[in-house]
Amino acid sequence: MSTARVTFQERRGPGPASEHELRPRLQWLMLLRVVFTTLLLGATIVAQWQDPPLDATPPLLVLYGIIAGTYLLTFFYALLFSTIPLQVFSYVQLALDTVLVTLVIYVTGGYSSVFSFLYLVIIIYSSLFLQRNGTVIIAALCSIQYGLLIDLEYFGLLEAFDKGAGISTGEVPWNQIVFKIMMTTVACFLVAGLSSLLSEQEYKTRQELRSVRQHMQRVEKMAAVGEMAARLTHEIKNPLAALVGSVRLLHDDLVLEPANDKLMRIILREADRLGDLVNEFLQFARPVAKNPTPICLANHLNEIVELFRRDRMAADRLTIHVQLDPSHWIAMDASHLRQVIWNFLLNSAQAIESEGHVTIITEAVDNETIAIRVKDDGSGIDENTIKSLFEPFFTTKSQGSGLGLCVVYRILEAYGFLLDVDSVPEKGSTFSVMARRAAPPVSAPD
Repeated sequence: MSTARVTFQERRGPGPASEHELRPRLQWLMLLRVVFTTLLLGATIVAQWQDPPLDATPPLLVLYGIIAGTYLLTFFYALLFSTIPLQVFSYVQLALDTVLVTLVIYVTGGYSSVFSFLYLVIIIYSSLFLQRNGTVIIAALCSIQYGLLIDLEYFGLLEAFDKGAGISTGEVPWNQIVFKIMMTTVACFLVAGLSSLLSEQEYKTRQELRSVRQHMQRVEKMAAVGEMAARLTHEIKNPLAALVGSVRLLHDDLVLEPANDKLMRIILREADRLGDLVNEFLQFARPVAKNPTPICLANHLNEIVELFRRDRMAADRLTIHVQLDPSHWIAMDASHLRQVIWNFLLNSAQAIESEGHVTIITEAVDNETIAIRVKDDGSGIDENTIKSLFEPFFTTKSQGSGLGLCVVYRILEAYGFLLDVDSVPEKGSTFSVMARRAAPPVSAPD
């Protein structure tokens, strides 16, 4: 089961990186890990073969082991890259990175090691792969491992390597050790919080830029189609009206055989359909002429619902519920409101195969925004379809022109209103208009 959501301005909340975003990021992470390990190997070799050369001491041997283990892990990562879910793979790599850093700190001095900052590096880049909770988990792993390492070394349960000029935990008061562990833990969680916040802001910015790009593409497409539609409809409408008028006169004046009468009725029916299509073209091509006046949503929506209940699409099969607040007013042309809501109701009716329920709700989102929601329990809309829902000529109906919701888009865009579509396949859809609240006139009509 999938849930789809689209808006005029994409307003998705922060989330984990998608599969196509995780894949290149993980590839870069593996590459940078190899580069860092190679640099560490080079530095180790230089340190060992300085004048006079160092002996193969236990710390150096362990460090070589860590380097070799990192290369080996990267090799296995590459083999398993296409077989493990990328989100799980991210957790595995990041968790093992914390273990490798703990080993590096252990062999380079433990308490006196200068490499404890590597924990913060892991936490920072983990925010690129995981949600905030995942980044906090990595921060907790770093804190726990560092605390255990220092405690085991302090109590003599873990034999420390020769630290040279370093400071042994046995030479440090216990309160300083506790203080350092606490400061490292606080730093880990602070960095986790800040890096997650920055990652979420970056995610939101990318989504907004993507939304603006999609919106501009849609506007450009609508402008091109609108210009074409304006020219075509003027060329088609007058000949079509003459054609339909002539056919009606012939149908009324001639005495036709049943077979010919049936053909004549088919011509008239299809001509009416063509006329409706031309009118939709005109609505799409014509700029939205706004005449916003304060209207009471409860009054106008009740009228629209009463009309739709008598429509052949709803009669005897749809139950329409209304939950309307009479205190909700918006500034909009009443005919535009009717066109928008009628299209939503029509789509809901077409999504319900036999009998079903449609609910219209108005509710205050905040002090400045009123939400008008049209809910149904129809077949719903899948994620691929919903992305193209407001594209010109896109329709999943055999009889549809694909312009109804496109016209709705243009109307709401002209008023600066937002549109949400939430849909779950086989469960139903909700069309929501986010409109600015308006003050009722001084002498509000009944």
